[in-house]
Amino acid sequence: MPIRSYAGFHRLIGREKTSVPPHVLADLEAVKDDEEAVKEYGIKQGIQMCETMRAAGEKGFHFYTMNLEKSVRSIVEGLGFVAPIENIKPLPWKPSLSKKRKRETVRPIFWRNRNRSYIMRTQSWEDFPNGHWGDSRSVSYGELDHHGISLKCTPEEALNVWGTPKTNKDVSKLFSDFCKGRIASLPWCDEMAPESESIQTYLSNINMNGFLTINSQPAVDGAPSSDPRYGWGPKHGFVYQKSYVEFFVSPSALDKLIRKLDQNPHLTYHAVNKKGDLRANVECFGPNAITWGVFPNREIVQPTVVDADSFLAWKDEAYELWNKWAEIYPAGSESAVLLNGIADDWFLMNVVNNDYRDALTLFDILESNHI
Repeated sequence: MPIRSYAGFHRLIGREKTSVPPHVLADLEAVKDDEEAVKEYGIKQGIQMCETMRAAGEKGFHFYTMNLEKSVRSIVEGLGFVAPIENIKPLPWKPSLSKKRKRETVRPIFWRNRNRSYIMRTQSWEDFPNGHWGDSRSVSYGELDHHGISLKCTPEEALNVWGTPKTNKDVSKLFSDFCKGRIASLPWCDEMAPESESIQTYLSNINMNGFLTINSQPAVDGAPSSDPRYGWGPKHGFVYQKSYVEFFVSPSALDKLIRKLDQNPHLTYHAVNKKGDLRANVECFGPNAITWGVFPNREIVQPTVVDADSFLAWKDEAYELWNKWAEIYPAGSESAVLLNGIADDWFLMNVVNNDYRDALTLFDILESNHI
């Protein structure tokens, strides 16, 4: 079990009456006020101890993570037991461990923050997209089980985080605060994706303008596959992304926004309300690859797409989460009426800037438009 903190280490050796080499105590004393330095020392010690035992003929090692696996992960990397972390993120999304999905390489972006739901709604598929999404007309998602759609927290926890919004501005501020890291989650998102940190200020301002964002990604033009923020896939590759944002928007603001978006030929969108009324400017409803990677000795990989039929399947789930949020408040209360009203009247919209070299136009348009 690696040393992770100075105080925790001393509590443990005191309780267990463990004899510790003086040089280890001295080394820790020198860095006791630097938490990261203590963790690094623990990793270094773990590697050295295992190497000493391995040199003596020991072939098996047992590590205790105590639900804190990062230090152990670093030790086994240092020992060469596993690939470095940069080489084990094969795709931008977390692949399923199911054997029948082992060849799956493409997914719609809409479920990025609700991976388990996507797995459940596609579990009856006999084949999974590999290399390309294919004909969306052949896609059949499982029926949405409203009893299976839930918030990832208790009503008490939700009230503590989201309070009691009573106006659209209150809701906008909650979404904006999430983008700033001031609240931990929203019904659609457990956490801000690391790659969206580069557009964090834009997203915060966009939400204060009344566009309630639930999914996004910045444009990326040839970042190394080892990049800690954007990277995925094998070594020595390069990854690309189109800027993308998905959000709820009021009907009146939608009309104004569409007029603006239609002025730029690189911007494509789908917008749909709870009833299924669809507005779009795409000539073909086929899949649009918005993430791809180029790697040595491989075909181009396109793991993330925007697909109209998938978007229509996802929208039912997205709207149901408004209703689940409303249910934590008394029926007929201001907060419940407000949230149910947004679900009933507003549109869910996704927008893609197909010029992947253009990092800011899409976000500039949303930031400059006010409801």
